[in-house]
Amino acid sequence: MSNVTLFDNLPAEYKALLAKLQPDTNASGRQSSGGVNRLSIRGGVFRKVANGQEVGELEQRAIKAVLVKTAPVTRMYYAGQFVQGQATAPVCWSADTSTGRPAPEVIASDRQSESCFDCKQNIKGSGMGEGRACRFSQRVAVLLATNDNIVNSKTVYQLSLPATSVFGDNKQKMGLQTYARFLDSQIAPLASLLTEIRFDTDSSTPKLCFKAVRVLEPSELELAIAAQQSEDTEKLIALYIKPKEDTTPAFPKSAAPRAVAPPPKPKEEEEELGLFAGFTNPKAPSEVEPVEEPKIKADKKKNDPAPTTPDLASLLDELDAFDD
Repeated sequence: MSNVTLFDNLPAEYKALLAKLQPDTNASGRQSSGGVNRLSIRGGVFRKVANGQEVGELEQRAIKAVLVKTAPVTRMYYAGQFVQGQATAPVCWSADTSTGRPAPEVIASDRQSESCFDCKQNIKGSGMGEGRACRFSQRVAVLLATNDNIVNSKTVYQLSLPATSVFGDNKQKMGLQTYARFLDSQIAPLASLLTEIRFDTDSSTPKLCFKAVRVLEPSELELAIAAQQSEDTEKLIALYIKPKEDTTPAFPKSAAPRAVAPPPKPKEEEEELGLFAGFTNPKAPSEVEPVEEPKIKADKKKNDPAPTTPDLASLLDELDAFDD
């Protein structure tokens, strides 16, 4: 029996008793960190991740779940190449792309542009191939169904979708936006249905497609409503990145200049003024010392280094490592 499905098919009454047990962190050698439960799609496989640790793989190419709540579409720009095992924070990001601006927490020295639409990292080809260096993603909170396609667990998982799983207008293999718009046309709330989430086997990178399975039963709908209204669910899908400290030195305000008394005039000058008061003695044009025009030294144009872009297989790995 898989460690992932060990408790999936137990009666609800027994699961209610299990929920009363206190977690024993001493036995595992880990301290409780208040982490989150996530579903990773790294490598084209559904993986359960708890508190940053992978706890098992789901063998199916498709899962059934309730899409409880979605966060705004975000975008993030990473500098340098992804290194397996390293959790690297993005340099610049937007927690809500509808604003068209970087998040206020991004320090001035890291901002790639004041407007996401005009940013050089938003140009096609700035990333890998024809892609953009600043990548879109969207977080979704889901309730997983059992192998019997029944929703009876209160555990909510965070699922982070890459751009290929969010956008697109393929009606046969619907991305999240196309699927949600289809449900809107049927006046069907997203969280009122059991949804199939399946890997697109024709895609070279992990890409998910969405399809409605059935309407939820009343008991399942109650679980979805409770999860949707929970503050923990809101925190689960919220994008929070610890801001850096801006180390750019601040220039101190210059003090007002002191009034300095003029130096005393030399005696010779005083005598000269006394003798020739009211007269001027300008130098002849030939006696005026020529002043050389200042030359502006032109800086040599530096060649911008070519942006380093992670390889195709590391895009989701980088997102997973950051979420951990």
